[in-house]
Amino acid sequence: MILGEDEKQALLEGFRKLSDIFWGPDSLKCSEILSGSFWIPFEKIIPHMDLPSAAALERIKRWVKTFPDAEALWADLEETHVRLFISDRQGIRTPLYASCYEGETPSETRPLMGEPALAMQLRYLSKGLSLAEDIGEPPDHLSIELEYLYFLLEKGWAEKDDLLLEEAFSFSSGIMLPWVMNLKHRLASFENENPFYPLIAILLCGILRVIAELPISSKQ
Repeated sequence: MILGEDEKQALLEGFRKLSDIFWGPDSLKCSEILSGSFWIPFEKIIPHMDLPSAAALERIKRWVKTFPDAEALWADLEETHVRLFISDRQGIRTPLYASCYEGETPSETRPLMGEPALAMQLRYLSKGLSLAEDIGEPPDHLSIELEYLYFLLEKGWAEKDDLLLEEAFSFSSGIMLPWVMNLKHRLASFENENPFYPLIAILLCGILRVIAELPISSKQ
């Protein structure tokens, strides 16, 4: 699989948008989602995605059109984001931290700042990166890992650095994809309640697979 420059930029923008989604909704983001402009980067890479991911994108686009305006969509996604990822009477139903999906222990009983979080800290330090003090989240939060993958790809492609690209591809396939697949499976049980985040998780897994299957050489 070989990507053109426009497709590479679409992938980068897609990762940034997915990171934004898992940080939580806001009115501007919801306006873009309803206008359709939010999905343009994903549409550009549909030819490289698997069929379930492409179908998930179309289902998301149809579902958001059922809302009359951005405020209604924002209210719905905000309530769902809190209930699924932040706080619920039953506990956090689908944590957004890699540490919670390590091993076979149920995610709600896994401690934060486990081995995946410590490994992510070392990755950031090895690249001269650090988390902003006001983030207030462990380093293995899904959005932070997506931003790290964005950094590896953007810098690797721009500087033709095969070492950075090799890490991006191995990080996508060996580190992110396994636990994000587990997140996707847990979210699938909530699709009847609200399909947005379950479908976004399918789309994310598809894009991670695209990255994992790219040739390492920066010349491609």
